[in-house]
Amino acid sequence: MEVLQKITVTVLLCVFAMTHASPLETFLAPELADCVNSLSSFAKTTVPKASVSVLDIKQRENAGGPIVEDIAIDFAGTEVPLLETPEDIHMYCIKQFMWKEDIVRWEDYNITKTDKDLVNGLLESMMTPTGVKHSRIKRQSVTPPTGRRTRREYRRISDGERNAFHTVLQTMKTNGQYNTFANLHQGIVTTSAHNGPNFLGWHRVYLALFEEAIRRINGQVSLPYWETTLDFDMVNPATTIVFSPAFFGNGDGRVITGPFANWVTPIGPLTRNIAGRSTLFTKANIRSILTRCRTREITSPTALPQFNFESFHNGPHVWVGGQMSGLDSSAHDPVFFIFHAFIDYVWELFRIHQINDCRVDPSIDYPPVTREHAATRPMDGLTDYRNIDGYRSYWTQNWYDYERAPSCPNCNSPYLRCDTARSVCVSLQRTLAADEPATFDRMAIFEDGTAANSRVAQAIADVAMLTIGPQFNGPPDEPRTQMGQARLSRMGSNVPIVPSYVADRTAG
Repeated sequence: MEVLQKITVTVLLCVFAMTHASPLETFLAPELADCVNSLSSFAKTTVPKASVSVLDIKQRENAGGPIVEDIAIDFAGTEVPLLETPEDIHMYCIKQFMWKEDIVRWEDYNITKTDKDLVNGLLESMMTPTGVKHSRIKRQSVTPPTGRRTRREYRRISDGERNAFHTVLQTMKTNGQYNTFANLHQGIVTTSAHNGPNFLGWHRVYLALFEEAIRRINGQVSLPYWETTLDFDMVNPATTIVFSPAFFGNGDGRVITGPFANWVTPIGPLTRNIAGRSTLFTKANIRSILTRCRTREITSPTALPQFNFESFHNGPHVWVGGQMSGLDSSAHDPVFFIFHAFIDYVWELFRIHQINDCRVDPSIDYPPVTREHAATRPMDGLTDYRNIDGYRSYWTQNWYDYERAPSCPNCNSPYLRCDTARSVCVSLQRTLAADEPATFDRMAIFEDGTAANSRVAQAIADVAMLTIGPQFNGPPDEPRTQMGQARLSRMGSNVPIVPSYVADRTAG
């Protein structure tokens, strides 16, 4: 923590020195001052103004606050860039000061030197403009090394695109890169990137890094997102087609079908128990989030429960079960990355709402918190980024965008249909095995611990073999889950009960 605080103070003081033309030795660590002084003779004397968008200016004017110009700290790499101004030199030297082995607490991650080299190499490439060896271009104004990409719903991409995406993940699993990324989501990250405003930004940068690794293998592939409301709006979400061999593979016990069949994780075979408990993300959740205007209203620790974005996010982690339910193990199930792309999509909807409806600039709307979630604190595991960098607008302006989620009347996928009665797209049901429960009342767990279906019983037993550790705290169990049915059955007899709102939906 002392090292991190030193860096944060150093960066702020360097920016102050640039702004007020104060001697660096007055403020900075000797090695940083020496770097600046040794390179100063190569620079021109005119310091350019850092660019700020018209939107930023208008938002700050409307908020009645001062119009300040953000100074980006954006140079990294092993080669010295073209240093034309004092600002360039300050930025370059800060990077050299920050890009050190002891800045990242690698002991918190179960990764090797090869893993560290992969992560650092990707981070460095993401900080350096593509095709420009010596440049003063800011990170905000460059596209990613493998090009801009569009993320689409998992069922909206073609079969060929989906198979190509699966093939890349299989390649990454084989060469160890997948485990490298999965292992970054553990240790200190379970607190510094959860239960606070850095939850949104850290995962945005994490996904961008993961997607960049994917596109190094196949530049035509982008990260899809899993829109879980399409499944929640089914009569029985547990029968969704996404848990079939063509998509995620089976969701009942050890994963033995689909592209991730027989994957091994640090805590055991990849395992799931879908619809065991909690709930999927819902359209009501999204509507609730979009009634708010400020980030502090939707993030812990200040959000009210009915608007808490992260709490809503916890539900699908628990609903999928197995590795996905654990804070340290969740990223070892590929469902994690596709689901988190959806969380990022919903956040982008909120950010657009902030701009269009609330006249709030989302790039600076970082709640005033301290400790691990503080805005200027370096991101754990993602060197050279500060927590607030995940909030910057350049990610969706220059790196990627989202195709809107499917909507009626044309859901634009052979795996979706329009429910005309409610005017919503819903997932198709997969082809069920003869012993698979077609209705949620057959998934129930009774008070004596027995299950109404043998496959459910086996899934529960398989998950019990895992040492999952700390788990996500999801919303209450909805009635169409195993535990939801168990709760309803305890209210009456030992017979599973169909909740009234679902019975009404299926009547006629």
